[in-house]
Amino acid sequence: MINKILKSSFGAGIIIFAVAAVIALPVRTLQFFTVLENGTGFYAKTDWSVYLLYAVIAAAFFGLCIFGFMRRKKLAYSVEAVKRPGFGILSLTAAAGAVINALQSFSFLNGEEIITREGKLNPTILILAAQAAFAALSAIYFLALGLSCIKGSAAASKLRILSLSPVIWSIFRLVHRFTHTISYIRVSDLMFEMLMIAAFILFFMAFAQCNSQVNSKGLEWKIGSYGLTAALLALVCFVPRFIMTLTGNAQLLSSYSVVEYCDFALALFAISAVSTRLTDRAPEEESVPENASAEE
Repeated sequence: MINKILKSSFGAGIIIFAVAAVIALPVRTLQFFTVLENGTGFYAKTDWSVYLLYAVIAAAFFGLCIFGFMRRKKLAYSVEAVKRPGFGILSLTAAAGAVINALQSFSFLNGEEIITREGKLNPTILILAAQAAFAALSAIYFLALGLSCIKGSAAASKLRILSLSPVIWSIFRLVHRFTHTISYIRVSDLMFEMLMIAAFILFFMAFAQCNSQVNSKGLEWKIGSYGLTAALLALVCFVPRFIMTLTGNAQLLSSYSVVEYCDFALALFAISAVSTRLTDRAPEEESVPENASAEE
């Protein structure tokens, strides 16, 4: 199995991601019982687990970026109109996650005051409304992408404007985090969320360009590097919180950091995009620049 993964176009990157996830997820789950304050998300103390978690995530990020950049001239993005049932199903899963996030955004709206004490319109209302709207548009895009992959058509590649919806949705998700007037460094969940969303912005931008073939030359490595980084951070954010909720320890979670199922769905989508859509560039494509320069 490992040899098969290593032989794939972004195989070493997938191994880096898997090793980092195997280490990071148990360590992060342990932190909820040891170093995180109940209900706030602040670090009560800094022990070995904090240093190990940060070191693993940082090493994975730099490892993925270095590997991806080294492979930038050898990677291609498959745009063939063939059936991709696995990627199609996970695209539909991403659509479901976007719908859930839109509903969560609307539920948060009910808890916000429309007019502030100063008599001004609450900006958080506008941010959450925009987040919900673009989450819905992203769901439509993922739905179209999933159906086209299951059917074996290339219809979704023509949705160039709609393909930017996940990018804008992620931007509003990030902006919403900035409205929290707390320390982004000391509240580790919030910091991981912000790093995760930033990585998803970069991933979805590269994915939109490659899938729509718009100024996409040389961007394939970003799908792999940023996609797997975003997936790792999404799992770090989702899995421990889900375990805490499932085991009846939801009181250990920060009130700002609820379980967001879209994080898990988008992580699966990113992993699938890297493992199924990235391929090796044809030898003649790699030799074109060299021939052109030789003629000059």
